[in-house]
Amino acid sequence: MLHFIRNHAQGWIAWFIVGLISIPFALWGINSYLSGASAVVVAEVNGSPITQTELQSSLQQYRDRMRSMMGDQFDPAMFDSATVKKDVLDGLIEQRLLRDANITLKQHISDAAVSQFIRSTPAFQRDGQFDSDYYGMVLARVGYTPTQYEAQLRADLLSQELTTNIQSSSIASVKLLNEALRLERQQREIAYGIVPIQQFVEEVNVDDAEIRQYYDDNLAAYTAPEQVKLNYIELSVDELAKDIQINEDDLKKFYADNQNQFVGPEQRRASHILVEGDDESALEKIKAIQTRINEGEDFAELAKDASQDTGSASNGGDLGFFGRDVMDPAFEEAAFALENVGDVSEPIKTEFGYHLIKLTGIQKPEGKSFAQARDEVENLYRRQQAESVFYDEAEQLANLSFENPDSLDVTAEALGLEIKTTPSFTRTGTEEGITSNKKVIDAAFSEDVLKNDLNSAVIELSDNDLLVIHKNKHIPETVLPFESVSPAIKQQLIFDKARKLAQDEGESILEKVKSGEAPDSLLTNWQAPEFYGRDAEQVSGQILQRAFTMAKPLSSANYEGFSADNGNYVVIKLTSVRNGNIDDVNEEQRKALQQQLTGIYAAAEVEAFIAQLRHDAEIDIHQDALK
Repeated sequence: MLHFIRNHAQGWIAWFIVGLISIPFALWGINSYLSGASAVVVAEVNGSPITQTELQSSLQQYRDRMRSMMGDQFDPAMFDSATVKKDVLDGLIEQRLLRDANITLKQHISDAAVSQFIRSTPAFQRDGQFDSDYYGMVLARVGYTPTQYEAQLRADLLSQELTTNIQSSSIASVKLLNEALRLERQQREIAYGIVPIQQFVEEVNVDDAEIRQYYDDNLAAYTAPEQVKLNYIELSVDELAKDIQINEDDLKKFYADNQNQFVGPEQRRASHILVEGDDESALEKIKAIQTRINEGEDFAELAKDASQDTGSASNGGDLGFFGRDVMDPAFEEAAFALENVGDVSEPIKTEFGYHLIKLTGIQKPEGKSFAQARDEVENLYRRQQAESVFYDEAEQLANLSFENPDSLDVTAEALGLEIKTTPSFTRTGTEEGITSNKKVIDAAFSEDVLKNDLNSAVIELSDNDLLVIHKNKHIPETVLPFESVSPAIKQQLIFDKARKLAQDEGESILEKVKSGEAPDSLLTNWQAPEFYGRDAEQVSGQILQRAFTMAKPLSSANYEGFSADNGNYVVIKLTSVRNGNIDDVNEEQRKALQQQLTGIYAAAEVEAFIAQLRHDAEIDIHQDALK
């Protein structure tokens, strides 16, 4: 809505916002970080290594996010440059710097905050409710244990809390707000005239030699890239599950054997009081609080006054309901060991300090009858049976496609798979389907598949989806025939020449009006002066954009000229500038602009904070390892 915001959200602000998106690589793009160091180190931050494995994983996650954000405009080639690699590495470096800053500032995230985030994550829910068994299964599929995931989640939440705290300290003053509104609503008195390109088109001559020369000089622009079309067979658990035969007796037996999967886990609600530290002083403090509880003081009031868990203290220490495998192991063991609502634990030591835990609620497991769980039982049964078939047939897929490398026919017939065919695609792949997958693209243009006409090795699209490809057709890079593109080249050359003539004429007129000649005597379409706002619809957006970048006139009018996108040359006269009237701005509009201004300043504060961290840190980037 507001030009001030649009104009100031370009440049470093826009890059910073993209940087914020890229920094966390939140939750799913950091598996290599948790699973061990690579032998190749690309950078060190205060002595902490960043490995090439981490960088490559983060690069892939970044590309995937950009593909999702950009849709049809996504071009993989845009994200293969050294600049992108450097930007992603900078994001990883900033992660480490923020982590170190959290340690220095002794910040921490409570178990309650971590638990709440996990429980509210849709990926860990079934039927809208958190499921601890499903939570563990989802993590296992991407190579995490709950402990690993929760440790990284805690670090991510800490970084977000740190930057949020910095951002929340930023404000946009009333004076700044009013100035922005005056600029936004500013009006400028302009007159303008046009030297139309059309009047020069008839003067332009383009011969065949020029067209041929332009074609020869720009062959790359008229070259169709190499393409390939694939045949492929796909083995997936999802497809196998559709063909599993269902017998009601088998489902009932599966339900009986796996009844615990259809019973919700026990949930407990607890409040706690935290005293940070692991020394005798901390222990004495928590024991003193325990004594006051035993003497009859209210647990919730003591939590508000004494607990050092800022996330729960204001609520009397309440952590809400939680299941197993969510809290710190020692904390969880103590909470689930309490027998009756109202019981209070002995002091419990965790990595955060000493806790007193009060049990405030118990939700017993609730089971579903076979009839209630019938659909869920069938889905799980199909999945289990399909996975068993999948693992057996996966080995056959690999062996048969290798032993019969000249086609997919034998493998497809043996496994009952359909041979499918992709559309033709280039080395940049497509936006969707299997040909958007980098593994498939790399295999398709490999020497074995492209030149030797062999089956590919088994390509793992996911843990439950395998693919083998074979070349159907290869279309080499081809130059479009001169005859097919010469008409378009001719029109382009006519436009370029006519535009240059219009520009020469316009610049000559511009010099004359600057010398004092009347513009309406030189341009028959001269428009009389009039005040326009930034969003005026009566005038071309290009003219307004140029007019609002011109210097404010002092003693006399200012003149400027430019070539518009359509080839016309425009001469602009700016005679006066008047600030916008802010008296008619309603409160809702003022608040909206103030929020946007505050956001800009908040982003600048975070950037300045990170810049200072970089300045104070020891950062060593191994350039050779980045190549």
